[in-house]
Amino acid sequence: MPTVSDPFFARILSELGQTLGIPALAPAEGGLCQLAFDGRHLVQIMEHGARAQILLSCAVGGKMDGAQALLAAQSNFMQAGGGVVACAAPDGRMHLQLGVPRAECRADTLMAAIDALLAQAEAWETRSARAEPDVDALRRNPAFMMQSV
Repeated sequence: MPTVSDPFFARILSELGQTLGIPALAPAEGGLCQLAFDGRHLVQIMEHGARAQILLSCAVGGKMDGAQALLAAQSNFMQAGGGVVACAAPDGRMHLQLGVPRAECRADTLMAAIDALLAQAEAWETRSARAEPDVDALRRNPAFMMQSV
């Protein structure tokens, strides 16, 4: 049976919707709210009652492989993401997530958290693009053949 979100979460989303110019913003049945940004990033907003948080989640890339898992672990080192953590969803897709303490959650803090999450998603895309070598470019560069391993 789907859960019904509590009035606090619905009110926070309504206030966020007013800020974003989406006055009808509300949790869907089951308590999930999804917002698309720039046609590239889908941010899911949900209650995480066990941790007394509002959780933001944004998928980045496809299924995680070993190289992505290493990059994700490195991006979590020393809290480099400013509280945003990289993780694998149950389906294997990589997500960036940020929890906002429920006690501190207002429309402005939620908007700031969304901005922080999207900034990290952009940084992740840049970093992962740099991490993937252009094999054709390496083959065209004769210096590549002279590098020792």
